[in-house]
Amino acid sequence: MKMRLSLFLAAVLLALTACQGEVREANINQDKYIDDYISKNYADSTVYHNGGASRVVLVQGPQGAPVIERGDSVYLFYAGYTFGQRGPETQFVLDSAMIRFGSGDLIKGLERGLEGARQGEEALVFFSADDGYGSQAVGLVPENTALLFDVGVAWIKKNQ
Repeated sequence: MKMRLSLFLAAVLLALTACQGEVREANINQDKYIDDYISKNYADSTVYHNGGASRVVLVQGPQGAPVIERGDSVYLFYAGYTFGQRGPETQFVLDSAMIRFGSGDLIKGLERGLEGARQGEEALVFFSADDGYGSQAVGLVPENTALLFDVGVAWIKKNQ
């Protein structure tokens, strides 16, 4: 009985390890799809990279406008899309929100992508599942799905 249980547990551990390897491979592929999509569709745009997130600036915020930093209160307009091999797929959210930047109000990829954005900026923020919801399905977003957010930074209140 002990031997069968040990073999079963070893098989489960081996399967979990294989699944984690597949998820890592899928996220590497997601990063490639994102990079390819940006290169093909936004070659002339300003692109910022922070961690695993990429921000494509569509409309520059005015020179001298406040820049998002940790601790700031920020009002955003946004639409979120799942992102696949061929580009944006399903819209899963359309909303606006006032958040305290850096407090965990945003998913990691969106926070990384928006750091340094100016008030008045409009941008696309791309990131793989690693910086999104990971292996957890949330609402209309399946597990291990890359995401794209179309974001407008309405205003920034500096908080010291």
